[in-house]
Amino acid sequence: MIAFLHPAAVTALVAVMVIGGPAAGPVPGAGAPLRHDLHVSHTRLVLDGPHVVARVRLFRDDLAKALGAPVGKNAATRAAFEKYLREHFLVRADGVRLECRIEDDDADADPNGEAVWWAIIQCDATKPVQVLGLVNDLLFESFRDQQNLVTVIKAPEDERRALYFQGGDRREQTVRF
Repeated sequence: MIAFLHPAAVTALVAVMVIGGPAAGPVPGAGAPLRHDLHVSHTRLVLDGPHVVARVRLFRDDLAKALGAPVGKNAATRAAFEKYLREHFLVRADGVRLECRIEDDDADADPNGEAVWWAIIQCDATKPVQVLGLVNDLLFESFRDQQNLVTVIKAPEDERRALYFQGGDRREQTVRF
């Protein structure tokens, strides 16, 4: 069935399968660290009135390359990642740029045992968001083949939209509810 899908859709599907959800931990019996062939991030972004809350997941080694430092659960990583997000993850609510902050972050593994870094990001508008603008060029400077997948969910209606950002394309995408 996958053979009939557009190549970008196949890549996106594989990426979601690889990085999509938290796993219980590394694959039992896994020896040396794994190396992934994909450069992808996945973000689940929820609009709830004036609040924009996102969970960003990306491969830990890819983030370390972008930050130029090892990634760990510490103040240095948090500060570096927040600075990086301000430059590469831009959120607008009805045309107004929002300041976003990391509420929590940590490591886990994808279903194949690859190390993933995740962060919960919150941005607050002054009124319920009707038009969301997003630029997600995370890791574009590090990987030409980087792909960033975003699922936007409008609460409480559970309306969903999908956004796809690929390396080199830094245009803002908008979703209107």
